[in-house]
Amino acid sequence: MTFMKNLLLSLPVWMLLAGMLSCSVQPVPGGDSTLNINWADVPTKGAATSAEKTVNTLRFYIFDAHGMLETAHACTAAELSGRQADIRVKYGSKTIFAVANLGGTPLNAADGCATLTELEAVTIGLLDNATSAFIMTAKGTASVSSASGASCSLNLARPVAKISLGTVTNNLPSPYGSIKVRHAFLCNVVGNQNLAGTAAPATWYNQNGTDAANGGKKATIGQGGHTAQASTFTWKSYGSGQSIAAGGSYNFASGTVFYAMPNTIQTVPSTSAYTASFTPTCTVLMLVVEVKGVLYYYPVALSQQLRMNTDNLVNIKLIGLGNTLEDGPFNKIGRSDLAVDVRILDWTNGATYTETI
Repeated sequence: MTFMKNLLLSLPVWMLLAGMLSCSVQPVPGGDSTLNINWADVPTKGAATSAEKTVNTLRFYIFDAHGMLETAHACTAAELSGRQADIRVKYGSKTIFAVANLGGTPLNAADGCATLTELEAVTIGLLDNATSAFIMTAKGTASVSSASGASCSLNLARPVAKISLGTVTNNLPSPYGSIKVRHAFLCNVVGNQNLAGTAAPATWYNQNGTDAANGGKKATIGQGGHTAQASTFTWKSYGSGQSIAAGGSYNFASGTVFYAMPNTIQTVPSTSAYTASFTPTCTVLMLVVEVKGVLYYYPVALSQQLRMNTDNLVNIKLIGLGNTLEDGPFNKIGRSDLAVDVRILDWTNGATYTETI
């Protein structure tokens, strides 16, 4: 007994405490496991180009049950090729936020976020996209509860909406003969969004079809060298013009596409282009057509809301003369002058339906 007492007294205090704690405290749940994240190639019902489906870079931001960042992972070339990545994480509920093709200031902001809320609030602009690779996002959840791991499948979606000019038909009275489509451009284009897709419109390009940079609100885009803002995504010129014979049609779909951030406003513009103040409205596709040497403007109001990751295919039938520059290119024209068919196609999956304006 005296021996045991002396032995206990000779042992370090930390060894005694460790023995006591091992008997009175349960093991803390936790440990590492593998989270497999996979994503499929993005199918489309619209006329998606390879650039619209390209994923050059892909980052995963993984958050715990409290919305705190646990880890961030930049996919390797092998992972991008195989469309899956295995990431070591702790046990528990996870939220996975994926961002593809993000760079510059938005990427720096995303990499500096500590919470899911902060990440989803990161601002992205229309011009943060590139025509060779569009920003895409996806969000998913997983519960990692054992060493066997968990998996999460994601569908990447583009924050932008696509507007495609399809078929233009020349149904003007036959004495007008052949016409020429000179320009097509977007007006009242929303230029801002956040990664969550919940931001209200704050940046507007090509307000009522005017060149804000070079002519204030006193010059129409396409006239006298006045240019479109965000022209890479909002403007198309056909030089001397794409001819369409009387009674004929031309399909522009393969080469004329535009992009804009979502716009849920359904109000149709009702004033001429030259106004001192701007009231946000729906986005408008403006077609500029030369008839007998005179330019006529045909505004097509996309009033059914531009939603992210949709392809809005616009087919136009010209029946009567549009607005002239002197009239105000943004003035309304009647149904008797213009028939428009807009097919809203989901870039990924879902119903296809037709809206006739």
